[in-house]
Amino acid sequence: MLARHMQRLKSVYQHAGPVYSSLYITRRISESVLDHIDGWLVGIEQKRRLVEPWTIAARRFTSLTNKELWNQYDWSQAGEEWTRDQAWKDQIIRQFLEPHMPERGTILEVGPGGGRWTEILQQRANRLVIVDVSERAIQLCRDRFPNHNNMEFQVGSGKHVNMEDGTVDAIWSYDVFVHINPQDARSYFQEFRRLLKPGGRAVIHHPGSAENPGRLRKGWRSDLTNEMVLGFVQENSLRLISQTHELVNEGDVLTVISA
Repeated sequence: MLARHMQRLKSVYQHAGPVYSSLYITRRISESVLDHIDGWLVGIEQKRRLVEPWTIAARRFTSLTNKELWNQYDWSQAGEEWTRDQAWKDQIIRQFLEPHMPERGTILEVGPGGGRWTEILQQRANRLVIVDVSERAIQLCRDRFPNHNNMEFQVGSGKHVNMEDGTVDAIWSYDVFVHINPQDARSYFQEFRRLLKPGGRAVIHHPGSAENPGRLRKGWRSDLTNEMVLGFVQENSLRLISQTHELVNEGDVLTVISA
C-alpha cells in the first residue's frame, strides 16, 4: 500500500512539478481528514438518532447515487444472485410474504430491481404497483412482465409514491432499505402511513443497529439503523408487529408493521 502511494507521488512530482505536488498532497490529506470527521459525525447521528436534512448521513446513499448505481448494475441474473438457495426463498415466501401480502389486494413493492419478488407478488395482487428510482430496473420489469393488467410501473423520487391515500393493503420491500439513507427512509415511512389502509401491513428489510457507529458497512449498507426505523414507526403512529434477524444478511433486520 505504502509503496503504491509513493510511486503515485513520484509520478505526480515528475509530471507536474513541486508546486502542484505540494498542493496535491495537501488535498489528499484534507480529504482523508474530512472522511474521518464525517465518520465521527455519522456515528453521533446514529447514536442520537439524528435524522435531519443537514446531517452527514443525508448526503450519503442518496436517491441519486442509488439511481446511478442500479442503472449501471448488471441485472443479468435479475437479482437472484442475492438468493441463497430456493429453500431460503421459499421460506421467506411462506413465513413473510404469504401471511402479510393478501391475495386479491392492492400491493406496493418498493425497489423491485429485476423482479425477484415481483413475480410472486404479481400472482397474488389484484393491483400491484412497483416503484424504483432506477429507470433500468423499471424497464426490466416492464420487459419481464408484459401484458399484465394488474401491474403499474413507476420511476420514483426515492422519497414519495404516486398513489392515492389509504388505498394500499400491503407493502413489500426486501434488500432495498439497506441501501436508503435515514432521511429518505423517514420520507418513505411517512408515505406508508398515508398509503396503508387501516390494518394494512408492510414488510421492510433494513439495516440493524450500528455495531461500529460511523463506519461504512459491507454491501453498500446505508447509515440507517434499527433504532431510527423504530422511531419512524412510532412517529407515524404505526404498529410494530415483529422483527427478526432471520432470513436476512448478518446485521440486518426484517420488520413487519401495521397501520
